[in-house]
Amino acid sequence: MTTQTQEVTAIEMLAQRYGEAWNRHDLDAIMDLHTDDSVFVAHAAGSPPAEGKQAVREAFAGYLAMMPDINFAERALLVGENHWVLESAMSGTVEQSIEVEGERFGNAGARVEVPCVDVIEVRDGLVATKHTYLDTLEMQRQLGGDQ
Repeated sequence: MTTQTQEVTAIEMLAQRYGEAWNRHDLDAIMDLHTDDSVFVAHAAGSPPAEGKQAVREAFAGYLAMMPDINFAERALLVGENHWVLESAMSGTVEQSIEVEGERFGNAGARVEVPCVDVIEVRDGLVATKHTYLDTLEMQRQLGGDQ
């Protein structure tokens, strides 16, 4: 097995562990797979990047609190030497209405399922950056606006 093949296999295994941790809602297990200087950018939320492990942890804790039963159903996984791209269906039940740029969407108990793409860079066997892209228009449609 070549070194490149070994690296890709290791990243596939990391992607699997990472996805399982998210679907178990295990924040500690998720964060164990991040570098100390990791960065998270939620391109759908309009919020600034979370930089550093503690800031990333706080951002993820907020998402888990917002949708305690969040789930990412894999549609496609593309793996390279130092990254992976996951296309999934993100689903969950919102715990309370979601505020985006001063506008509130949804009520407690509302269910959503939207397309999601994560672009994840790996360094030293850990997640270094995570860019998440959601179909925000579809999410707003499912939740309704100005609740």
